[in-house]
Amino acid sequence: MEGLTILFAALAALFALLYFRQRKELGRLRTQTGGFLSGGARTPLSLRDGRLAALQNDFEAIEGALERSRAETAREARRSTELLTDISHQLKTPLASLRLFLELDDGAHKEEALAQADRMEALIYALLRLERMSNNGYAFHFEARQLAPLVQEAWDGLRVRFPEKRFSLTGDAALRCDPGWLGEAFSNLLKNACEHTEPGGSVAVAITQTEREVRLTVSDDGGGVAPEELPRLFERFYRAKGQDRTGSGIGLNIVREIVSRHHGTIVPDNTDEGLRFTLYFPRLERNLAKT
Repeated sequence: MEGLTILFAALAALFALLYFRQRKELGRLRTQTGGFLSGGARTPLSLRDGRLAALQNDFEAIEGALERSRAETAREARRSTELLTDISHQLKTPLASLRLFLELDDGAHKEEALAQADRMEALIYALLRLERMSNNGYAFHFEARQLAPLVQEAWDGLRVRFPEKRFSLTGDAALRCDPGWLGEAFSNLLKNACEHTEPGGSVAVAITQTEREVRLTVSDDGGGVAPEELPRLFERFYRAKGQDRTGSGIGLNIVREIVSRHHGTIVPDNTDEGLRFTLYFPRLERNLAKT
């Protein structure tokens, strides 16, 4: 009887040892794969036998495929950026010459032609910025800022252009952000709202916060857009029916990229009065790199 007790105790100790060893190995594997996802080295190949070794090698194969996919995506992004940059540089010289000839011309359509040349230059510049931003080509510098002053500053920059619009701002919240880029996003949203409203129309911004997020809405009373157009508002060059046609058509796309770099999301919807954009930002205590 005593021998059986000793045997059972030895078996229990052995199973406990194997259990804790497997748990330790699984923890190590989890730490290794987590480090890879955060930018660290790949999980090394295991030369051992057993299920854990096979699982580790499966992780290594998946990480290798992910690395190759990342590299290919980065190459395609570089090709796209380089192509767009080359095209823009090739267009700058003929555009400058075209502007010179237009300024020397006294034809009946001189002003309209100059306006179209300005629009083409602005479009090229906007496309370059958007492409570079999409590929993390701009450094974002995060700091804690109050949002209400940023929104008010953006509106002050538009007030001369839209003097007949009524503007209201309620609420405030602190957020870790890049004030320059986020201010540009607010300016684009306010400009879009002004272009969607009639003379004398109103634009309202409301800022609220919870323990986990900051929420900002930009609303207008311009009647909104057709429901089928809502998912297309962030497409490049897309303009909703009745929208101003003089812009580049990628302002909202830039807004979405800026919001994304702040780990946020932006959602459009229609209200009883008009179009509303809601921006959701997580409240982060420290800066996290957007990859």
